[in-house]
Amino acid sequence: MSYSFELNQEQEELKKMARDFASREIAPVAAEIDARDEMPYDLWRKMGKEPYRFTGIFIPKEYEGKPRGITGTCIINEELAGIGKSPIAVMLIEAVGLGTGPVMIAGSEAQKKKLLPPIARGEEVASFGLTEPGAGSDTANIETRAEKVKGGYVLNGRKRYASFTGIASYTVIFAKTDPSRGSRGISAFVVERGTPGIKVVERIPCIGMRGHQDEEVLLENCFVPEANRLGDEGKGIHYGLATLDDTRTTLCAGFVGLARAAYEEAVSYAKTRYTFGKPISEYQAISFPLAEVAIEIEAARLLVHKAAWLADKGIKHTGETAMAKSFSSALLLKSTNLAVEVHGGFGCTRRFAVERMFRDGRIWVFAQGAPNIQKLIVSREVFK
Repeated sequence: MSYSFELNQEQEELKKMARDFASREIAPVAAEIDARDEMPYDLWRKMGKEPYRFTGIFIPKEYEGKPRGITGTCIINEELAGIGKSPIAVMLIEAVGLGTGPVMIAGSEAQKKKLLPPIARGEEVASFGLTEPGAGSDTANIETRAEKVKGGYVLNGRKRYASFTGIASYTVIFAKTDPSRGSRGISAFVVERGTPGIKVVERIPCIGMRGHQDEEVLLENCFVPEANRLGDEGKGIHYGLATLDDTRTTLCAGFVGLARAAYEEAVSYAKTRYTFGKPISEYQAISFPLAEVAIEIEAARLLVHKAAWLADKGIKHTGETAMAKSFSSALLLKSTNLAVEVHGGFGCTRRFAVERMFRDGRIWVFAQGAPNIQKLIVSREVFK
């Protein structure tokens, strides 16, 4: 299997397009989005317009999407976070990927035609409800139940960190139809907006990723028709994890981008900040840690692109994606922390973007699976 380190012409164009969009539409408003901590509808609508169509990046053409493949999406995500100096656009893309993934994997043709085009056009967003107050990475421990009744199911339970449920046109809810079977008794359901029995009970404020709406959702005697079940009973967790394999890969590219942005801010500051007659970049206490981050950015990008390349080839890449997420998560924390240190006390003020990046990075690494869980996945691959 051949692999090239050069981007082809189409990929170069995607990179340029994403850079142009990020510099014009994200970087100028990143601080404002952070301060307001509200869903940036204007940005979302712009992301849905031609030639970008980032809102349809995970959706096939037959449902009005504009897919760029996993590698292409990684290229776009790195630039959106790197040049935009913010994770917000990548978070919006990832939320759509999560919400539409199970539908594309297991949905009927009728479900796909109904649910996917409005998302692809940027008119709606979708949500993904897997995590619960007592169950995150331990998916077999979810407590939400789906009881079979005439014509459908009645759902009861709570979901946490369900992105944009309050405004989404639908949420994919994972619930146990057969608790005795553990993870193999979990099924997936489409709960559409306005369905009685589902409501957001708390908007969870976070130190970073502001503008991204993490919500706690209550399902109370929520009736879902059988036509809204995705695929077969008991296979829901398979649909969810298959979705995460791809979205985790593209998420990691966003980590690389934000780490790169923080690193570039630190390098720029180190060149212009003088102490004792010379720029602080000439002190090894500054230059060596920055050199380490430069090395790790290159290494992380290679890990991400290998996982993306496997995904585009249709080859299983769970282990490679877990490696990429573990490594890029550590890089993001290291780079954003170092950027604050290089700026000194100024780095802890809102006068410099590194303060915001530090807060964003600290929480973002937990998205779609905690870093240590990725090491568990890798260890299973090593010893299986």
